[in-house]
Amino acid sequence: MKSMHSRTAAFDAGRIGVGRRALAPALALAFAALRPALAADVPAADAAAAPAPADADTTTLNDIVVTGTRGNGRTVADSPVPIDVIEGAELQKANGANATLKTALEKLAPSFIVNARYNSSVSTVSTPAGLRGMSGAHVLVLVNGKRRHNSALATTAGDSQASSANPVDLDFIPVAAVDHIEILRDGAAAQYGSDAIAGVINVILKSADSAGTLSTTAGRRYRWNGITDGDAEHVAGEHGFKLGDGGFLDLAADVQHQDWTLRDGASSQNFFFPLAGGAPDPRESTVDKRASRGGTPRIKAFNLEFNAELPLGGGLSAYGFGTFGRRNAELGQTYRLMTSVNVIPELLEGVVLQPTTYLHETDYQLAGGLKGDLSGWAWDLSTTYGRDKVDVYEKNTVNPSLGPASPRDFATYTPVFDQWTTNLDVTRPFEIGLAQPLQLSWGFEHRYERYQVHAEDPLAYANGGYVFPDGPLAGQPAAIGAQAAVLILPEDATDLDRNDEAAYVDAGVNLTEKWYVATAARFEHYDDSAGNTRSGKLTSRYDLTPEFAVRGTLSNGFRAPSLSQSGFASGSQGPYIIDGVIAGITTSRIAKPDSALGRALGATPLKPEKSVNASLGFTWQATSDLSFDVDAYRIRLDDRIARSTVFGGAGVSQILADNGFDPNQTVSYNTNGIDTLTRGVDVVGTYTQNLESSGLGVLRWNLGFNWNETTIEHVKATPPELAALGLTLFDRIAQSYLTAALPKTKLILGTEWQLGKFDVTLRNTRYGSVKYLTSNTADYLRYDAKWITDLEVAYAFTPKFSLAIGANDAFDVYPDRSRIPDVTGVQYYAPNSPFGNSGGFYYVRANWTFD
Repeated sequence: MKSMHSRTAAFDAGRIGVGRRALAPALALAFAALRPALAADVPAADAAAAPAPADADTTTLNDIVVTGTRGNGRTVADSPVPIDVIEGAELQKANGANATLKTALEKLAPSFIVNARYNSSVSTVSTPAGLRGMSGAHVLVLVNGKRRHNSALATTAGDSQASSANPVDLDFIPVAAVDHIEILRDGAAAQYGSDAIAGVINVILKSADSAGTLSTTAGRRYRWNGITDGDAEHVAGEHGFKLGDGGFLDLAADVQHQDWTLRDGASSQNFFFPLAGGAPDPRESTVDKRASRGGTPRIKAFNLEFNAELPLGGGLSAYGFGTFGRRNAELGQTYRLMTSVNVIPELLEGVVLQPTTYLHETDYQLAGGLKGDLSGWAWDLSTTYGRDKVDVYEKNTVNPSLGPASPRDFATYTPVFDQWTTNLDVTRPFEIGLAQPLQLSWGFEHRYERYQVHAEDPLAYANGGYVFPDGPLAGQPAAIGAQAAVLILPEDATDLDRNDEAAYVDAGVNLTEKWYVATAARFEHYDDSAGNTRSGKLTSRYDLTPEFAVRGTLSNGFRAPSLSQSGFASGSQGPYIIDGVIAGITTSRIAKPDSALGRALGATPLKPEKSVNASLGFTWQATSDLSFDVDAYRIRLDDRIARSTVFGGAGVSQILADNGFDPNQTVSYNTNGIDTLTRGVDVVGTYTQNLESSGLGVLRWNLGFNWNETTIEHVKATPPELAALGLTLFDRIAQSYLTAALPKTKLILGTEWQLGKFDVTLRNTRYGSVKYLTSNTADYLRYDAKWITDLEVAYAFTPKFSLAIGANDAFDVYPDRSRIPDVTGVQYYAPNSPFGNSGGFYYVRANWTFD
């Protein structure tokens, strides 16, 4: 048995957006022609999905989507808002190099882009991702229509678009458990609440009552400079069982292993003290100076999932679903030289100190509910609890200030995030004499959130006062704190919680057979500084002809500050840039906005972000095999929360000293400092060529396009204590993280050729150029656009067993070499590449289905 949720919105073979979208047969020629034509940045198409196998379940334009509408839903064909539906089989096929939900969506979904990280921050594990040029903090994630809890890991990367936020980590949902995903690319705060500024991702779990699947994938990265690394293995399975009379229990699990992928350059620094007289140590010419270890981390993880429903009679049903996952990750850090105060030579095992960050993460969610009908009102009462907890360690390191007695391993901090959400949703159609009944929906929500950060081993941040007694460093004080660790001091520990109570009303009706109008309103009350918020939405669609329709939406929204954005603070030592050159290690701190440290530099408590969204587009269904959708959007976001300039220098040091803080550090903090305007266009199309009469099988062509641009409309005034020093609250580097760090264009052209037992999938993705600023020039460092090619060939040996071989980034394309002078070797490639810097990955995958 398949529930409506599991099949009615399933992905039409070859479709990546609304309906069976298609371009003309000329797309085959365009596939070859567009690649050289787009050598320079032009508006490019968004993500396109590879089609499902010929014998897979397919759908038509009459299939129902449940995201973005209340009540009985609407068909894909007549959706008033842009919705992409991606089937589980497509997610599996997209997952060659990385067996996670997030990276698969990045390859398939329009507007979805992963802010790839290949450094040493926790963002290489819990990778930021978002829609329509916005961050993951501006996207609401649902599972079976219920809110998913957030990660405990705050985004610490300085160039993140959602600094210190803790977006949902999709990678704890096993891909094998996913029936399909519905992505609403439109503001929906009035319907679903805070975070839904850029859109909604609704993960629909499988609901089979029999049969199952099993797949196993193994592969590795291409060789790079004579080095072979990046081995990865993934095993996933799913099976359905009958439950009672007419119910189901579907179980899924996956196991993943990913090894290091290191793409760092050689250091130009001296690893040894010079000899007497100043001559270089002869070992300098023989030692391996490729010592930095930032890159793709080593990960071992497993995820479990269940989804169940049981009819109780009388139209009443009970349901439940949940996930449980564990993930262990190792992140290589920047080396420390024995010639610096950051190392205790007696404790050094090699030529340099090479710290490693370890994450031990546990994540789970459990949801349950009842649904039924009362006097014509369909109701759904549910409650959902989720938790994510991460134990963070720094190993193979040292706190130099403790001298030779320093431990080598430290427990540094433990963040925990809890979320408990309870919903009542009620809906009913009313005949009011119009073309179709009025669908009236209303509901209530209560959400409790708690965010904690525990400071762990005091020796990690202790000042032991060690002074080097002899040798070249004699008389110099050693560095303070576990090297490479994110240091959480006792004053950084956090325990914040809040309640959110919400009520909404939603109504939609066809005023005529051709004209549909919907409206929604929502009120929310937070018991913290976020206070009261109101939001509304008006949506309309008009069918000019049976094949061509126009649609548009106007809405306002909000996003309450993440508890982590208000409560996360940390210190760290890492590479820093002086006059545009990466050199040495410095101490930096992220201060809480309402802390004494933050207030000393002008920080103020955070307040909600507020948005106004507008979209206008059309959908054209030329034939059953050819369709084309275009949607333009405009998102105004006021009081946007962003990381300030990193404040340092003599003047800042004096302010810190005057307020009793360590003057030898740089400081930044989160603030509602800017208003931004994001404009963009989504274009999606597919075309199906049936050549079976010629014995050439079926070709399905897919095109996806996204262009978006963010501009800064207003910058908050710089606090007077900083303005007096000639500093600005957001310098051009801080502003560039929002306006230039991500590509403005993304084009994916794909095709699947099904011929007999063969299934060949080809996907070309073009990422537009990116820009990166440093402090040594008024100009941007521009890194060129790149094409990435994925190819897979599968063969069905039997109806129940198939084997596929493939390659992600088949031509082993890398981003441009970094143009930042780097004496450490940390940044070998462009630091903000949208597709990473790990190169090609080849793999083999076996798939079984069974009864």
